Amino acid sequence: MNTRMTILAATLAALTSGAALAQEATYDYPVPAASALTRAQVQAELLQARSDGSMRVWSTSYNHMAAAKSLKTRNEVRDEVLADRRAAPAAITGEDSGSFALSRQPVRQAAGLTLAAR
Repeated sequence: MNTRMTILAATLAALTSGAALAQEATYDYPVPAASALTRAQVQAELLQARSDGSMRVWSTSYNHMAAAKSLKTRNEVRDEVLADRRAAPAAITGEDSGSFALSRQPVRQAAGLTLAAR
């Protein structure tokens, strides 16, 4: 009985101490942005920047794949992949740990083992 009272007292103390730290939540409403330009003026500036090349945005000017050049043709790469598959047909590769490749293998059954009789 004494142990139960100690556990109950400790639980109540833990629960009430957390309540003392609680505060009321506040929310700061967003302030609308004020602009001195009209929508038409902003669109005109955008068109001007696009036409004279002064707009510097990475998504329109940066091409990280421009320097990537392949030294092999598509047919050479395909032939290499097919040769690798023929060399190791049961290789466990791929994102699914090879379960698809293994499922395509012929089922091998031990000689003399009968799983079900008709």
